[in-house]
Amino acid sequence: MDLQKDLQEVGLSKNESAVYLSLLTIGQVTAGPIVRDTKLHRQLVYQALEQLKETGLVSVLVIRGRQHFQAASPRNLQTILDRKRDVVKNLVLELLARQVKSGDAVEARVLYGAKAFFDNLQDVVESAAKTDHLMRIIGGAKDSDFYRAIGDQYSDYVALLKRARVKKHLIAPENFSKEFKEKFAKESGNLLRTLTSGLTSPTYTRITPEMISIEIYAEEPTVIQIYNKATARGYLDHFKLLWSQSKPYRPLKTVKKSSRLSK
Repeated sequence: MDLQKDLQEVGLSKNESAVYLSLLTIGQVTAGPIVRDTKLHRQLVYQALEQLKETGLVSVLVIRGRQHFQAASPRNLQTILDRKRDVVKNLVLELLARQVKSGDAVEARVLYGAKAFFDNLQDVVESAAKTDHLMRIIGGAKDSDFYRAIGDQYSDYVALLKRARVKKHLIAPENFSKEFKEKFAKESGNLLRTLTSGLTSPTYTRITPEMISIEIYAEEPTVIQIYNKATARGYLDHFKLLWSQSKPYRPLKTVKKSSRLSK
């Protein structure tokens, strides 16, 4: 059994999985032994420890002024997953209650884990490629949540978009847009707009003319897919309204210095 791979399936990143397994084996330690055991850069270890602490899988003790880390019981994983399923169940019911009534058939799916997260991105890209080659995205979660969830597969995602000739239009909160400005806005054909307020849900919603996917970022990535053209039209209208109210982001152009000296 590949425990590290299985932990990634339930939502931990590659580094978080390595650090958690190391702590389970070593016991209560400072960061140094974890760095040596995982062979990860110290900064990456601290980042993984911070995220594991937020999810309740690592506890921190200060002994003689130094931080000591200890893995929480693996049973906490089951508690985290159960809590997430309850959130998703209630969210699906709320979305279905608001759904536009139509004769179109409705297909809904709930996906869990890192692999399912990327599979959903592939589904949305394929849907966009079949329709108008445009993925609309409404953001509310932190941009770092998306890049943490996609991890090492970011370059694969960009390549997939390029092959399918799909562009992205994204609306994101102004204060959560640093990484998007550095990465997303540099992808060819993408457009980024920002809002100072109004995007408070910790999710990302991807929209095509035939489907919607809602990404929930918490202990593990969870995705709700809804296939229904009438519902998608409602989300497209909402996107257009927010798009008209948002501010376009334009990357600053780099000015090349002249090789000639001023006389």
